[in-house]
Amino acid sequence: MKTLVTGGSGFIGSHVVDRLIAEGHEARVFDQRPWPYDPSDGCEMVVGDLLDPDALQAAAHGCDAIIHCAAAADVGLVAKDPAGAETLNARGTLNVLEAARTTGARVVYASTIWVYSDVVEPEVDEDSRLALPSHIYTATKLAGEMYCRSYQQLYGVSTTILRFGIPYGPRARPAAVLPIFVNKALAGEALTIAGDGLQTRRFVYVEDLAEGVVNALRPQACGRVYNLVGDEDTSVVQIAETVKAVLGKVEITHTEGRNGDFAGAKVSGERAARELGWRARTSFSEGVRRYVAWHCEHAAAEARAAGAPPPAIATAPAEPAARVAVVDQPPPSAAFARRRPRWLAVPSVVAAISGFMALVVYAYVLHAAGLESDDEHTVLVVAALGLASTVSIGSAKSRIAVWAFALVGAVLLIPAQTSGALDLSRLDLPLLMLGLAGAGFAMLAVMDGRRRLLEPSLAAEQGDS
Repeated sequence: MKTLVTGGSGFIGSHVVDRLIAEGHEARVFDQRPWPYDPSDGCEMVVGDLLDPDALQAAAHGCDAIIHCAAAADVGLVAKDPAGAETLNARGTLNVLEAARTTGARVVYASTIWVYSDVVEPEVDEDSRLALPSHIYTATKLAGEMYCRSYQQLYGVSTTILRFGIPYGPRARPAAVLPIFVNKALAGEALTIAGDGLQTRRFVYVEDLAEGVVNALRPQACGRVYNLVGDEDTSVVQIAETVKAVLGKVEITHTEGRNGDFAGAKVSGERAARELGWRARTSFSEGVRRYVAWHCEHAAAEARAAGAPPPAIATAPAEPAARVAVVDQPPPSAAFARRRPRWLAVPSVVAAISGFMALVVYAYVLHAAGLESDDEHTVLVVAALGLASTVSIGSAKSRIAVWAFALVGAVLLIPAQTSGALDLSRLDLPLLMLGLAGAGFAMLAVMDGRRRLLEPSLAAEQGDS
């Protein structure tokens, strides 16, 4: 099969070209820049602009399929230039579909799991109802999906939509999260995470992704939508910890989150496994190890070509795979809590303060209701201890802050009683119910405080599809 790959000189597109050739297909690259890698007998290069319909149509002539990978995919740059991104992503896709309508080629459209970014359900698949997008990048990719459907319905153009997980691996753009972290780690700089970084993503190693794209050329994929994602839920904290494990000790810091980010829903890839026989085979830790090896080799080759000494990159551990394996074991929250000073566990501290302030308000309500002083203190002690017990169930060690606030409050309340000590004999059923009600009220405040802190935010993931 002869296939045109738009954006074939780019990160994902170049791996798709490699896979096409490896499986015996003919590949023609259409890109604004020439093929930057070693030439191949099965690869033909056409330099052209996606916004030039005539050039695109000429490039598509004689092709059986068009794999459309070209796009403005750096979400940070998209946000800075929405008009340019809309033109390239939406109008560029329209031009591809028009070329396919003229030449009779199939279209495989590279979309993204960012289309699920505003869906409220915790788990999604290809049939999930999508919401209006909050990011212009998501809007432009959804526009491309809608154009595919329209051209299929109106003009009979055969289309397949592929929603890519977050791609990573060799040849990745420098602005993607993994290259940013690796470059910073090699330079001895801290790895910066926007927000707490506990929200997860379905990453997919780029060579696995390219295999899934080529599988989508099969006849049964016509008119279908597929999620091409990995099987692991990986948090941004785990990315940083994996890089840290491979390259040695490096500091991890946190900054304020960003708006319009991917919400972290669990994306199912079962349809691709069932219909295309495709699953991502590379674990995230193994993929990072491969990327770091490629990155170091690539940097050394560039230095040799420039006549400069190779960069100091030989400090990685001798057995990175064994060290990386540890990163995959704990859940994101536990991994994060172990490596941050307990008293600086910001979500827990804020949650504790939220509960403490709620109890202060509750105390005012009790006092206004005319409850006696000793009874009032007893109720508040029960509420504080009940709150701490509830919040601490199954929590990480960092939530010791909750107990600290609760116990400090209890210590302040008990001596204040006229009897000088907590009189448990006063704890009759009405007082117990009032105490539990206070704990429940404070628990709502704690949950709200944590929810506000854990809203979706992802560090440095600019440019990942």
